[in-house]
Amino acid sequence: MLMQKIRNWATGWIAGAIMGLIIITFAVWGINFADQGSEPVVASVNGEDIKLRQFQQAYGNFREQMQKYTGKSLAPAEEEILKKQTLDKLIQDEVINQAAVDSGLQISNATIRKTVRDIDVFSGENGFDRAIYERSVMQLGMTSTTFEHQLRLELMANQLQGAVINSAFVSEKEAVWLTRISKQTRDLSYVILPADDVKESIEISDDAIEEYYSKTSQGLTEPDQVKVAYLELSVEKLAEGVQVVEEDVRIYYDNNKDKYDVKEERKVNVIDIKLSPEADDEEIELARNKANKLRELINSGISFTEVAEKHDDGSKPEILVSEHGFLTRGVLPEEVDEIVFNMGQDELSVVERTDRGLHIFRVEEIKGGAKNTFENSREVIEKDYKRSEAEYKYFDLADKLVTLAYEHSDSLEVASEEIGIEIQESDFFSRDGTNELFADPKILAASFNQEAIKSGQNSEAIELDNNHLVVIQVLEYLPAEKKSLDTVKEQITQILKTEQASKIQQEKGQEILQQLKQGSDLSQVAETIGFEWKQADAVNRDDVSVNRKILRTAFKLGKPAENSFTFAGTEIGREDYAVVAVSEIGYPHSLLDEDIDKTKAMLLQSKANDEWSSVVDALMDRASTSINSNNL
Repeated sequence: MLMQKIRNWATGWIAGAIMGLIIITFAVWGINFADQGSEPVVASVNGEDIKLRQFQQAYGNFREQMQKYTGKSLAPAEEEILKKQTLDKLIQDEVINQAAVDSGLQISNATIRKTVRDIDVFSGENGFDRAIYERSVMQLGMTSTTFEHQLRLELMANQLQGAVINSAFVSEKEAVWLTRISKQTRDLSYVILPADDVKESIEISDDAIEEYYSKTSQGLTEPDQVKVAYLELSVEKLAEGVQVVEEDVRIYYDNNKDKYDVKEERKVNVIDIKLSPEADDEEIELARNKANKLRELINSGISFTEVAEKHDDGSKPEILVSEHGFLTRGVLPEEVDEIVFNMGQDELSVVERTDRGLHIFRVEEIKGGAKNTFENSREVIEKDYKRSEAEYKYFDLADKLVTLAYEHSDSLEVASEEIGIEIQESDFFSRDGTNELFADPKILAASFNQEAIKSGQNSEAIELDNNHLVVIQVLEYLPAEKKSLDTVKEQITQILKTEQASKIQQEKGQEILQQLKQGSDLSQVAETIGFEWKQADAVNRDDVSVNRKILRTAFKLGKPAENSFTFAGTEIGREDYAVVAVSEIGYPHSLLDEDIDKTKAMLLQSKANDEWSSVVDALMDRASTSINSNNL
């Protein structure tokens, strides 16, 4: 897809510009740039309208992204939130674009041309290709003129943002101060009071269980479910039904023979004994004796690596071991190729001499080459033949399925009969369905679409990948309902036990804190209440040996007086409680320039973001906007 190619290619400021453009293209102007006439308006920004179609396209894109990210369809409440966020984003983008135009910023035609020509997906074999460019922007529902106009607006908006961001400033003093704070350490004592320590001793009455059940629905309900009928068309399933005719398979093989003519490959292990081309007779003799001893050891069953490790004593000549994966002819030097490709599998060579030294080769495995005849590759060839036939059939049937499911939207039967695929029926499934097909975000979105549930009409053809289409029809919908008390009694028991256990431990924590406030020292409190402090000295903010919540609490506490400590309590997760006492705050003796630079960059980014947010807020406050909720 063009958008994904641009996303994959774009980096840096171009990424922001191009992807921002794509989002604005689909979100603010919509997929169709023709005159939209009297189309319903969902919002107006300083007199400029945002049309319903623009909102629907943006909302559809954002919803699909969200469902891909979460892996599930959105609940009705989540859809309402996303609709509001979508409209807010469209309004904000329009305000920023108008401000960029009003600011008088300019983007030259040369910059636009260069930006377009630098986009990789618009290139052919010889660089930028005008035909590819025109065709690509047409896929976005645009002409090249419209694309370049929107690109100009987006680059102007980026220029405006850049001017604001570049005005941010951080002093050296600020950076040093924050770096010093970030490098602080703490000496601390802490105790964690787990709810599990007291949970099992707690008894829960039936009255308490019934009261909880009567007042609570969260976590005690069966989720809403649907049952659907569906038609599934895929190349894989069509391939299973392809009838194999021997003559046709052979014709397919002959037409695609190059595909199966796999080059012979050899997996090779080598021991190299380095030897200079100018080595004298004595050096050559010494190296050859060493090589022959190594060969004898390898021949006895010892591995190449083990031989080299045990017998390379650091003396000359040096020994090197290399293990090559599967190699074809031409990868290794020609003289080595001749040796290796004339050996049999598992064969160990004699000691060979080249201008690089002495070598011992062993061919570990051979694959490919002459063995890849029709007979030896029959299984793969038949599988490929079936898929090829299925692909031809798929594209014809896919067009029919899309058309028939739309034209006969109240039933799947016509499409089923015409195409020759069986209507299947699912069991009831929820939004968290475990079935692979019905866990797909696109399928879930179509299955739980309120309009589809009410009307019972076919969905649009849902493309799960390039060779997989599904059309569904909702047969039955079961609203969420509360489970019976008997079903959830044990669940409620554990919930109430956890609540009470957590309360008990919090009260114990408060008792510890109260005694500390009254001036008791740490050891006295531990002895009186009955627990042991854990010690952690000189820990920094990122110390992995201490619970994150305890660390955050410790670094919020102020500096203790001499021979004293500061303390606080904190919840750990949803159940446990902890008390933290800090006895010492440590500061770094010196700071690295690298750390100061990192802090400065972080502060600069934070200030830049804050300043841009302030500008956007001011623009939004001054803008005259109206929203027509009835059209959403």
